[in-house]
Amino acid sequence: MKINTPLILCIWMCSYLFVLHAEAREIRDTTGVEYSVATWPGFKRSAVSITFDDNYRFQITKAMPLLNEHHFKATYFIVTNRVGKGWAPGWDTLNMVALQGHEIGSHSVNHPNFAILSLNPLFADSMRREFTDSRNTINAHIPSQQCETFAWPFGAVNPPAIVQAKQYYMACRGSSNGYESTTPENYFNIYSQHIYHATPLEEVNTFIDNILRAKGWLVERWHGFKAGQDTNGYEPVPIGVFKSHLDYIALNNDSLWVAPLNKVVKYMQERENTVLHFFRNSPSEMTLSLTNWLPDTLFHYNVPLSLRIRFNDPGDRLGFILQDNNPLPFTVRNFSGTNYYCFDAVPNRGLIHLRLAPDAVFNAGSGNEGYTGNYPNPFGLSTNVVFFLSEPEFVTVRVFNSWGIPLQDYSNRFLAGKNRVVIDGSSLQPGEYFCLVETAEKKSVFRLVRCF
Repeated sequence: MKINTPLILCIWMCSYLFVLHAEAREIRDTTGVEYSVATWPGFKRSAVSITFDDNYRFQITKAMPLLNEHHFKATYFIVTNRVGKGWAPGWDTLNMVALQGHEIGSHSVNHPNFAILSLNPLFADSMRREFTDSRNTINAHIPSQQCETFAWPFGAVNPPAIVQAKQYYMACRGSSNGYESTTPENYFNIYSQHIYHATPLEEVNTFIDNILRAKGWLVERWHGFKAGQDTNGYEPVPIGVFKSHLDYIALNNDSLWVAPLNKVVKYMQERENTVLHFFRNSPSEMTLSLTNWLPDTLFHYNVPLSLRIRFNDPGDRLGFILQDNNPLPFTVRNFSGTNYYCFDAVPNRGLIHLRLAPDAVFNAGSGNEGYTGNYPNPFGLSTNVVFFLSEPEFVTVRVFNSWGIPLQDYSNRFLAGKNRVVIDGSSLQPGEYFCLVETAEKKSVFRLVRCF
């Protein structure tokens, strides 16, 4: 990554610098803004990762449809030499699993005991190949993602094995029952909670209750499943227990972030290593940068951090947020009786520009010729975007989805005075969109809501 040294020095001179810590904390500085980064995305209370070991068929045919019903994404740790053999799904099936957003991690090539391998110098090459060959095989067969995490077979691990694993993986899941706090003490032997075939549903759900109280990270470890009289795998848990447990997690969806192991690790490492710069350019505009120097060659740190801001001046209201000229959706949420603007941004994706909104932006009926916005809103097949120009010029008019992906472009040269652009809603699904109108003097971003 090329670093713009003059820019960094400039930011340093006109801003405060903060390294983000595990606990979200409010910071007030001379920009007149209080801001913080969430311990977990969306300012949720705790994180949960659901992981599977050993390539069992029911993990996909029985468990994955239940996960997908709740839009939960899990991690599948596979033994590569078992793929497509006997009861183990093949590479085409695993590729389908990855394309649906689940993580494919390594559980080695042959499922050996690494604590034993690491103690004998004669096995040094075998241990290295267990790490590298499994990772490389997964990457060759699963082009939609990179293998970044590892699970220790039998939970057998020692310091020499960890030294080797650090060369190839971002993190390793262990087999010691327990919970992690907001930041693991050891990313290469992460605690996990095993669910056994006879573990009562009430006890499984207690794991969720405990992690909500602890505000930490629960990693669940599942193996086989039982459907009626048909069993598949080690420690087969009745599939009904798994379904009821997922339903219980969903009841706490407002407080739980459910994500694959690699995404949770990336968020924590970004949160711990990102430097935040916040400075005011003018009375109406501020700039924020999120920067870290995490190596982005082997692992891609692209998980958005959740931020919230509050202006100390009650007259300040946020009009739009742009990062690298793409709008960032934001919401207003109440925390302990105080309203904050909340949004997500990926570190190292460019400067983030925050523009305060003039009153006219919030009052389409004012008649003020400075107004830029749309009507009707919500809309059906079309909506009108209106803006005023003091002289003829080229204006960028683009429509984005809620992820910041451009969908429509109406950019053109417009005349002085009032201009109207008709946004075609026929190709847009019902939902929330954003429109960017950028002239030589200002940028405006506002929500478009298609209701039918």
